[in-house]
Amino acid sequence: MVKSVPPLHATKFKGEKIVITFDEYIKLDKIGEKLVLSPPQKQLPETRIRGKSLEVKFSEPLTDSTTYTLYFADAIRDNNENNPIENFEFAFSTGSYIDSLRYTGRVIDAFTLVPQEGVFVMLYEEHADSVPIIKRPRYVTKTNKEGAFFLSNLRRNSYKIFALRDGNANYLFDQMSEEIAFSNTIINEDMLVNPSQAAQADSLNTLRLFKEKSKVQSLTDYSRPQRRRIKLGFSQKPIGNVALSPIGYNLDSTETWFIPGRNVVGDTLDFWITNTKMALDDSLRMVVSYLKSDSLMNLVPQTDTLRLFYSEAHQQLTGRRGKKEKGKDDSAEEKTPTQMVKSSVRTGDNVIPNQSLALFFAMPQQKVDTSLINLFNSTDSIALSLPTIVKDSLDPRVYSFTYNWENLVNYQLTAFPGAFVNLDGVANDTVTYNFRGANPEMFGVINLTLQGVTPNVLAQLLGGRGEIIDQKTVDTDGMISFTYVKPGKYKLRFIVDENLNGEWDTGSYLEGKQPERVIFYKDATSNQEIQVRANWEYDISFNLKR
Repeated sequence: MVKSVPPLHATKFKGEKIVITFDEYIKLDKIGEKLVLSPPQKQLPETRIRGKSLEVKFSEPLTDSTTYTLYFADAIRDNNENNPIENFEFAFSTGSYIDSLRYTGRVIDAFTLVPQEGVFVMLYEEHADSVPIIKRPRYVTKTNKEGAFFLSNLRRNSYKIFALRDGNANYLFDQMSEEIAFSNTIINEDMLVNPSQAAQADSLNTLRLFKEKSKVQSLTDYSRPQRRRIKLGFSQKPIGNVALSPIGYNLDSTETWFIPGRNVVGDTLDFWITNTKMALDDSLRMVVSYLKSDSLMNLVPQTDTLRLFYSEAHQQLTGRRGKKEKGKDDSAEEKTPTQMVKSSVRTGDNVIPNQSLALFFAMPQQKVDTSLINLFNSTDSIALSLPTIVKDSLDPRVYSFTYNWENLVNYQLTAFPGAFVNLDGVANDTVTYNFRGANPEMFGVINLTLQGVTPNVLAQLLGGRGEIIDQKTVDTDGMISFTYVKPGKYKLRFIVDENLNGEWDTGSYLEGKQPERVIFYKDATSNQEIQVRANWEYDISFNLKR
């Protein structure tokens, strides 16, 4: 910038526009997204380029005795090489002096800890909890690509701070889908600094951005994706009982016409129809009773009548049919239908000690005959006692067992015809899986010594895509080990599980509850990645408090 009308930090400004002139021809990059006026107005100022000058015209009258700041971020760039002016600000006052104090910090994602760009950071002179919901802020800015924010030209006062990824750009927290961050501490006058003291964003003033878990309970969708399956979706895991009753069937009061199931989150419920007459009907009418949130967020009884259709032909009820042999016409006898069985351990896989082996089916089973299932030690030619096969507590289509597989031993699992019979009466064909106990020399071990464990910590080993490879719950200082780790790059993530429920929980603004803290391991050089090699053992110490 070489000059401006009015001058930078001008006072007693009464005009309707500002003209800023640069030493090169300029262009604007996403000015509508990056420009912020603080204090904010309902509409952003209009911007126009005239040669080497930028004209900013205000859409509304300016308030008397107020210091205004225009934050341009990196939206102003030279026309030839596209070089930006980083974190460019322009301040002026409609009063007799310029407020000059600053407050800086950064906004990160509460779970990933990744810096968040383009988030509004707002200050309020009033401290009531309802302020971000009902009132526009006194001061506002936006985070840059490093997640840093700079609130400039503040007057000496105490402030409430709030960050918002504003979905409808109205400076109000009025949508549950909007991501927010807040501080439980009021910013007092001593925390405001002069510009020379705030050249960089203070990493200690960190706000953790999160989306509140919806507290609205309602039925969001329903369907019949399979002939025997009715699926109900809710806005969250239902509180209270959910009852589903068929219309038009004379069922005995003691008869159970379905097998229940649900997904891991708990917001989707399955009702697997065991009554064959009901399953054969293409159209079903059901009454569902549940608790629903009213306008005051109270849970009240709700009853809905649902109509559920299934359009596939009747013969598909019997499951997958065998392929017709070549040379035979349609009148030829078809093969007996069989059901597919899939396994979590495939032929050729290596299994580690106490690894669970799961079997997956398209629908629940009415019969499991373990006498028709054999587990064999192929290396020593020994028939093994089959462990207890357990139906999954959530998904009734999944059965599993755990076994202490020995290293370098070959195994064979065989399920003969009739071992599994589904609700349609369709049995499995012979299925065989050959696999091998893992060679420990092909894996690495991470021995992790932790300090500062309180109250409970979830220690997670993450793969290259951020997936959880292994997780351990730790309730005291000491050492834990991740064994049989495949060679590759990993990260360690720790969740401070304050409510001891075994998962990460988001926060709640009106309850003043911050999201549970997440910590990533870093070594002395701030490197997060751990390179694991085969037949190597790694000893790592980490202080969570530090």
